[in-house]
Amino acid sequence: MSPGERAGPHRIWRSLRVRLAVLGFLAGYVPVLLLFGVVLATDIDTTATVTGGAEPVMVTSVQRSASVTWTVVGLAPVAAVLAWWWAGRAVRPIERIRAVAEDIQGTDLGRRIALDHGPTEVVSLAASFDAMLGRLEQSADTQRRLIEEASHELRMPLAVLLTNAEVLLAHPDPTIEVYQQGLRRSRGAAIRLQATIDGLLVDARGRARVLDRRPTDVMALVAEVVADARVLAEPGELTVTGPPTAACPVDAPTVRRAIANLVDNAIRYTPDGSDVEVVVEVTDTDVAVVVTDHGPGIPADQKSRVFERFWRGHRDPAGAGLGLPIARQVALAHGGSLSLQSPGPTGDGCAFRLALPRTAE
Repeated sequence: MSPGERAGPHRIWRSLRVRLAVLGFLAGYVPVLLLFGVVLATDIDTTATVTGGAEPVMVTSVQRSASVTWTVVGLAPVAAVLAWWWAGRAVRPIERIRAVAEDIQGTDLGRRIALDHGPTEVVSLAASFDAMLGRLEQSADTQRRLIEEASHELRMPLAVLLTNAEVLLAHPDPTIEVYQQGLRRSRGAAIRLQATIDGLLVDARGRARVLDRRPTDVMALVAEVVADARVLAEPGELTVTGPPTAACPVDAPTVRRAIANLVDNAIRYTPDGSDVEVVVEVTDTDVAVVVTDHGPGIPADQKSRVFERFWRGHRDPAGAGLGLPIARQVALAHGGSLSLQSPGPTGDGCAFRLALPRTAE
């Protein structure tokens, strides 16, 4: 006999429904048996017979009704069925919790039990279970967003490293100076790649994103981004204009990430032979970085969806739909804004304006 077979009766007895059914059967049928026993004990007839002046003869007889006996016997299966039905109703909320839990394994964490009636303890258990599912769903969503952002943020530095290596290998007449320039670009991309990975690790450890605002030359950040982007863009495609310096209290790594996303977005959509203009503006209240391309632009009915995560317009051939939402998130975190103008100032393409306040809130 296998251990499973030996444990069979014990396993059945561990069932809450079986226990409740037995309890219900006993509670309903035992009183009937007791009543039947009392009837049998009291249903006695005594007859006195006098014959020839002698002492009367006492005859005692028990009158057992067959219909009563069969009724008592017939109530047994009825009581068993009713007890089994009642036990099933009692454990139905628990079965519902179990069914939802098993279903979640094969589908998603968006399911909820939403039990609004039943025993108070079971309803509370279902509410706690739903709350736990909510936390798990939020955790899974955070993890998914982290992976998505990691994939997006690592793409550009890796592309710079790869393209830079290909340019150096294909150079027809490489010199030491050419190699040094290429290595400096690769070193800068590797440093920023490391910074991106460090930032993502901070997010993965569940720490809050706290902006480390320090006086920063936004013009220098733009120059760094454009220097990297020129490896990916056609020669002369990128132009930068602005004041010599543009000081602003910002978190430099995140703002640099936002500017890089805007420039990368413009390069991907601008036609061959046309320019991408990056303009830095300084006013009394903010520092703005305006990135303009001369691509097909964005239709009016799609402008409101540009900053949605994973939204991709019909003109988006290879984007992940995360660059612009991340840039907007950075702007809002600094108390600034990211706005879109399409068509741009020259009547075509798009112009994205990243505005950062010069006074930290």
